[in-house]
Amino acid sequence: MSLLTELKAFADSTFPMHMPGGKRSFSSELPYQWDVTDLAATDDLYHPAGLLKDLQDRISDLWHADRSFVLVNGSTAGILAAVRATGGGSILAARNAHRSFYNAAELCRRNVFFVCPGLAGDVFGSVDPEQIRKGLDANPSVTTVFLTSPTYEGVVSDISAIADICRDRRVTLIVDEAHGAHFGFSPLFPKSAVTLGADIVIQSLHKTLPALTQTAVLHCGSAWTDAVQRELAVFQTSSPSYILLSSADECVRFLSERDPFPAYEERLLGLRKTLDGMSHLRLLDGKAFFDYDMGKLVLYPDPPFTGPECASFLRKESNVETEYAAPSFFLSMTSVCDTDELYARFLRAAALLDKAVGDRPPEDRPGFPQADASLPEKVYEPFEVRGMDANICSISESAGRICAETVWAYPPGIPLLLPGERIPASLREQADRYARAGIPLYGSRQGMLDGKAGRISVCTEC
Repeated sequence: MSLLTELKAFADSTFPMHMPGGKRSFSSELPYQWDVTDLAATDDLYHPAGLLKDLQDRISDLWHADRSFVLVNGSTAGILAAVRATGGGSILAARNAHRSFYNAAELCRRNVFFVCPGLAGDVFGSVDPEQIRKGLDANPSVTTVFLTSPTYEGVVSDISAIADICRDRRVTLIVDEAHGAHFGFSPLFPKSAVTLGADIVIQSLHKTLPALTQTAVLHCGSAWTDAVQRELAVFQTSSPSYILLSSADECVRFLSERDPFPAYEERLLGLRKTLDGMSHLRLLDGKAFFDYDMGKLVLYPDPPFTGPECASFLRKESNVETEYAAPSFFLSMTSVCDTDELYARFLRAAALLDKAVGDRPPEDRPGFPQADASLPEKVYEPFEVRGMDANICSISESAGRICAETVWAYPPGIPLLLPGERIPASLREQADRYARAGIPLYGSRQGMLDGKAGRISVCTEC
């Protein structure tokens, strides 16, 4: 019997002399009647022995993990818990990690060394296993490697080879696989890091599978079970939503009891074939990378069209909302829940966009400079900067100063600069590039940098 069925039966047969305050009777279209808390009948997420233990066991079986934990605070909670659970040594990380990783490293006061994947068409590529080997050789204090695979744009690294290197060095491998919860269920998609030797893998169910937002899972080897479980109780809410937990359960049952992937593959390949035939929109095929998630649709318009212009055109002309837009491309996401009707609508909209891009006069096509893939100089760790005084200056005056805030564009949430890094002279051009494309930059301190104000927080002591 499903968790949702049990939840409905419990709600129908009991009287709520307990939290939450809606008491299952508040008049609303929202499902207040199923909003319960951890009770004897509903189990305890942090000491599961009944319904939730069964759910987590079924998750482990489905993804072939030693142990799995269901998350209700998204992959962010899993990343925070994983970074803290793996000790206090240094971390070797790919620079294109989500900002939740940087928050975790700062909170846990862990030193971070970086490897930087190359760029292909403004998209970070796969991490070369040799980069990891050299990074470990150069930094013997590293006890943890942290990688994002797949990236937001679907780029996958050779996790199996990297896991072998980490195992030989007795280094823990954490993989942020938030965008890859669907991996391993179809030969069209890459294998999951869960089965490729990673020690801890975090996946967002809601990103590519039918589960409510904030639902995620953390898979780990048996050696990490106790430490991870302890930290999840620190970083997750002590009042987990049973509506979210039921959503995770329904998603797992959907995958276990049906096989939606053959139909998804057929629809997706047909969609990609048609998009690949567009005249003025180029579909990223993933051939430049170790592996690639075909479910991500990264489309580059002929310049001077920008990614945000394309997203705006699709929204206004066809009511099609895309996932996000970078200066030179836009990203659309697919899933097993897509329909033929949805794809037909998207293709009609893409055809209109293709024509609009082609109609732009060629003399207006200056193009965009390639983004800088080099790493800024690190002077301090972010946690060392937290206690320093800071002031605000213009970007033009900031070159050579020490950055006092995290600077990012969201999505995808990958920092352009971290606290403690020396601000490169190229930041002015990079900020202008984002501003021309209509993409704001955000910062983590008062007086944050943005594309319009052109200001940034810098350390006054440096």
